[in-house]
Amino acid sequence: MDVLMNQKYEKILSPYTLSNGVTLANRVVVAPMTTYSGNIDGSVSSEELDYYSRRAQGPAMFITAAATISSLGTSFPRQMKAYGEHNVPGLTQLANKIKEKGAKAILQLHHGGSESLIGYISERRMVSPSGIVARLYKDSTDDYVPRALEHEEILSTIRDFGRATEIAIRAGFDGVEIHGANGYLIQQFFSGYSNRRTDMWGGTLEKRMSFPLAVIEEVKRVRNQYANHNFIIGYRFSPEEPEEDGLNMEETIAFVDQLSNQGLSYLHLSVKNVWSMPRSGSNQTKTRSEIFRDVIADRTSFLSLGSIHTPDDALDVLEQGIPLFGLGRELLMEPDWVRKLKAGREEEIRTTLSRDDQQMLSIPDEMWKNILTRDGLLKKL
Repeated sequence: MDVLMNQKYEKILSPYTLSNGVTLANRVVVAPMTTYSGNIDGSVSSEELDYYSRRAQGPAMFITAAATISSLGTSFPRQMKAYGEHNVPGLTQLANKIKEKGAKAILQLHHGGSESLIGYISERRMVSPSGIVARLYKDSTDDYVPRALEHEEILSTIRDFGRATEIAIRAGFDGVEIHGANGYLIQQFFSGYSNRRTDMWGGTLEKRMSFPLAVIEEVKRVRNQYANHNFIIGYRFSPEEPEEDGLNMEETIAFVDQLSNQGLSYLHLSVKNVWSMPRSGSNQTKTRSEIFRDVIADRTSFLSLGSIHTPDDALDVLEQGIPLFGLGRELLMEPDWVRKLKAGREEEIRTTLSRDDQQMLSIPDEMWKNILTRDGLLKKL
C-alpha cells in the first residue's frame, strides 16, 4: 500500500478473491462502455487499443465493451466482434494491452436480439424469442418487427456463445462476461414481455430461465475444455423492466437465486444508480443492490455500479457488504482514478470534461461524438 495513501480508503485498494479463487488486486472494476470505434469489419481498432490501455493501469479488472457473438447480434455501429478467425489477432492485442497494465481482461459477450441494428446484421430482419418489437423500436416501421427463433437456431446461438468463449481463451483474456442485461437477447428470453413461447424455452418463469442457464452451461463447458477454473465467468443482469408484464423484482430475485448456484465467478448488477430503489416487489425498504447482495449471500461474488463518482462513494458501497464496484464515466473522465487514490491525491480526481480533453484522455472519435451529443456529459463541459 502506498505510504501516501489516505488510510481511510484502504479497503478500496485491498485485494479480493473471486468465488473461482482468482485474487484481484483491489475492488475497482472498469465497467463496460460502448466505444462505437472498432474497425468497419468489426476488428479491434488502434483507437480502441489506446482507449483501453489508457484506463487499464490501476483497476483490478477491465470489462470490455460488448462484443457480438453472431452476425445476427450487432447492436452498435463498429461493434467489436467475438466471432470469425480474422478477429482473433485484434482481440489478442486488446487482451494484451489490458493485461500488461495489470488489470484482468474480461471480454463481454453479447447478442442484441430484437435490439440489433438493421443494416449491420446478416439478415434483413432481427431475431428474438417471440417476434416482439423491442421497446427501443416500438414507434418504428414494420421493418423493426423481429422474427422468432426456431428451436435449432436457439441451440446454434447457445453454441455461438461457446465459440466466442473459445476465441476469448485463445486471445488470452482472463475471462468473459455473459451480457444478460439491458434488454438484449438473453434478457429477452427471461422476460415475460418479450418471451411468449410455449415450448421448452418459455411459458413459465422456470422455462424462461432455460436459455440463459443453457448459455452459462455452454460457456462453462468450453472453459473446462480449453482453460481451467482460473478463467473468470461473470454474468450481467438487469433487475426490472418498465412494461407491465416485463421483468419484476420477484422474478429477478428467483433468477439471481438460481444464478448464485451456477458456479459463476461473479454476478454484475446493471443499474444507473447503485442505491436505486426497486419499482416492484414486496421489499420497498432496501435498495436493489442490497436486495441482491442478500439473495446472493456470498455464494458468488457481487459487482454493482452506477453513480459512484468519488472514493467516498465507493467506500459507502464496500461498507454495505458489496465487495466490488464498477466505474464507467468516472474512468472516462479520470483514467488515473486509482493511481491518484494510491498517491493520496484523491482531491485531484477529475469529475468533469472539457471540450479539449479528447486527445489527453485517449477517447476515440466516434465515442467522443456520442459523449457530446447523446450521453448527457455535455452538461458538464
